[in-house]
Amino acid sequence: MEEKKFIAYTGDYRVHDSKIEGILWENENLSVFLRSYKGEALVVRFYGVKTIHSNRPLGMMLYAISEMKCHDPLRKFIFGNWDERDDASLEIVAEQVDFKSKVNCIE
Repeated sequence: MEEKKFIAYTGDYRVHDSKIEGILWENENLSVFLRSYKGEALVVRFYGVKTIHSNRPLGMMLYAISEMKCHDPLRKFIFGNWDERDDASLEIVAEQVDFKSKVNCIE
């Protein structure tokens, strides 16, 4: 069994308490659209995506996005659900990640 090892929280303060509002898959790239608790639109883009495990992630309020140990050159990202009783989840294994503020990306 692979041991999960925490590396770091990913993203800035706006990720905490944000909600997942959309997910867009294009070839090997995945964009996750977030809305911060202050209403700011954020986009987390994953490049070279190898696997996605999800269960009803839309609407999920995030505690954080954690990077966990993975085999090089891959990186594993777990979107931590604020509500521990809710089974909504999102986990992505990809080569790269990029965070962007995006005005008017989510209507």
